[in-house]
Amino acid sequence: MIKDKFGIIILVLLFSLCSCTKNSLHIEGKNDYQIVVPANANTIEKKSAQQLQHYFFEMSATNLPVVVEDDYRGVNGIFIGKTNYAKALGINFSLLEENGYLYKREGSNLLIAGGSEKGVLYGVYDLLEFLGFRKYTSDYTYIPKKNSITFPPKDTTVIPKIKYRTTLYRDTEDPEYMDWHKLSTNESWGAFVHTIFSLVPPDKYFASHPEYYALRNGKRLPTQLCLSNPEVVDTLIANLGKKIKENPEAKYWSVSQADNDKYCLCDNCVQLDKKYGGDKSIHSGSMIYFVNQVAKAFPDKIISTLAYWYTREAPLNIKPEPNVNIMLCNIESARHKPVFETDPAFASDLKNWGQIANDILIWDYDVQFANLVSPFPNLHTIKPNLKFFTDNNVNAFFMQANGQTGGEMSELRAYLICKLLWNPDADDQAIMSDFLNGYYGKAAPYIQQYIDTIQYALQKSGQQLEIFGSPEEAKDTYLSENRMNLYNQLFDKAENAVAEDAELLRRVQIARLPIMYARIQISKSETDTPRSLFQHDNNGKVVATTEIKTIVNQFVERTKKQGVNLLRERSISPDEYLKSYNRIFRKIDENNSALSVNKKVIPVTQASSKYRNPECLTDGIFGSYESWRDVRFDNWIGYEGGHMDFILDLGTIMPLKSVNMDFYDAKDTWYQIFLPEYVTYAVSADGINYQEDVKILNPVDPNIPVRDSFPREVYVQSFQANMKDCKARYIKVHAHSILNCPTWHVRSGDPVTIFSDEIVVK
Repeated sequence: MIKDKFGIIILVLLFSLCSCTKNSLHIEGKNDYQIVVPANANTIEKKSAQQLQHYFFEMSATNLPVVVEDDYRGVNGIFIGKTNYAKALGINFSLLEENGYLYKREGSNLLIAGGSEKGVLYGVYDLLEFLGFRKYTSDYTYIPKKNSITFPPKDTTVIPKIKYRTTLYRDTEDPEYMDWHKLSTNESWGAFVHTIFSLVPPDKYFASHPEYYALRNGKRLPTQLCLSNPEVVDTLIANLGKKIKENPEAKYWSVSQADNDKYCLCDNCVQLDKKYGGDKSIHSGSMIYFVNQVAKAFPDKIISTLAYWYTREAPLNIKPEPNVNIMLCNIESARHKPVFETDPAFASDLKNWGQIANDILIWDYDVQFANLVSPFPNLHTIKPNLKFFTDNNVNAFFMQANGQTGGEMSELRAYLICKLLWNPDADDQAIMSDFLNGYYGKAAPYIQQYIDTIQYALQKSGQQLEIFGSPEEAKDTYLSENRMNLYNQLFDKAENAVAEDAELLRRVQIARLPIMYARIQISKSETDTPRSLFQHDNNGKVVATTEIKTIVNQFVERTKKQGVNLLRERSISPDEYLKSYNRIFRKIDENNSALSVNKKVIPVTQASSKYRNPECLTDGIFGSYESWRDVRFDNWIGYEGGHMDFILDLGTIMPLKSVNMDFYDAKDTWYQIFLPEYVTYAVSADGINYQEDVKILNPVDPNIPVRDSFPREVYVQSFQANMKDCKARYIKVHAHSILNCPTWHVRSGDPVTIFSDEIVVK
């Protein structure tokens, strides 16, 4: 009995040992492969082996053994990283730089070698892609199911042209997605952008040293630094030195302008710009002069600065120090064609910087800031833009996009951009086709047709595509009524094609959100058209169409289900969006009993021609404050740099209970939107003799500094007066503007605009 028991134990052990090397996954026709790592494998090599083992198991239900090279006794291996086997084969790892990799076949073995950082891991992920795996999004990885695979047929070496590769989407914040798609991290950056006020904080220095900051119109303001002041550079160097001591491993440190164009105009700064900019006074000259001094103080670090906005043009008669990185930004460029066609000035700037700087990072944009969930048909420009940049020796790239959840085809955009950052010569159409088929299934042909159709409509129309644009601008071109009907038909077909698959249907409905958004936004820019929000009924009253109300609620419900946080850069949540439209619906209903509808407005002061005319203050059509950043197409009347004054003629003397006007405010230090200080209403029976003003004060003191909040607070303030049943025909209205931005505002001294949409008299 004892012998039998030992015999059983021995047989079990033998079976277990055999099962370690024999498996059901056949590689190159063999089923005894092992994954081999160096004896002193580093973190990346271990992770590479673990990921390969994990995904092979997901594919075949076979757990390929991972063994240390010293313990390897097999004949068929996948060798990961700096094994002795790789060294014996003469692999020169230094040629793979930081993130390159190579595949080498030696007999039945496959060797995956990588550069000094994540190269070997990238090689593993590309092997998985070769075998049919795809990571389409951070939460969806396609895993083929098979038990027989072959290695890449040829030895391959891959070294990326673009050494620093980043973009900004929700998916690209996921660590595994980042590694799979070979994105760089910001771990090497101690400070990333718009840093001057973290290095010379106004809260600490402005009161005692106003001369450290920009001189504008004879006043020192904390908008930018005074770059010609030697004390400023000394202070910044001292403070930066402290930060570097706290984070000595960081290689890159940004010393870059604040995000505004209020640069210093003191005599010394102006002279620097003339010296290094010629007759055009290029403002990058003083910046490079300043940053060079910082770079010399830290020769073992890379000091990065922006070539952005007023510093975009390359300077003359000065070169950046060798350890200065230039972040060149093309925020002004239109996006309907490649930037070298739409913005030849930027193309020239790139070439000029390339002549004086040896380290240039391009900061590009793939987003419509004011309308994050809006059609933005620029996919056809991404590859030619990257090709243009790399052809001009750019080796670092950041694509700013919608870092919030959502955005038009955000999943496809992230995927495509990542693939092209790794290989700018890749076939962008093949990448998109692969994604659409893998992510949308049977709906893919209709999604592809939508992309092609809207792109064709854009190009045929000649419409420019701007990153600060809006769907209303395209309502007569690529978002015309006929075009929108076609797009909706395509999405109807896409939804029907996957109606039985809840997950695929959800993805298609998310892809449809931008068309829904465009439909809503365009609807409020029209009246009495088939697609307008506002219709007049048989009695001439304004009503909100049921169709648009339904679409608004569906849109908000779907965005929230997707996890969308904001619909505009730094502002307007889906709930706030719905609240803004519900205000319109509520106001329309309440306005049915108003005495002021369609009554005559007599302007006294001039409204801004950018917006609607004052006569619209009684048309019964209300504005949507969610579009606060750009209300050119909305139903707001704006007064820029002046007070609002007009007289309302009710046509006959009648009893009055109340008068109200709503104004909206955006607590944002970039935009020049303020509430009036107060609003007065005075009534008259004859239009000559007016009773004493009824004054309604703004509850917010505009002289109290506003701190930028996230998200931005946008709201409507009512200025309502109780008229105590007086009788009158005329109402004289004065909305008192503060006229210019106060001293605390980044645009101090610039004209303020006040906005209202309707006067309601009851």
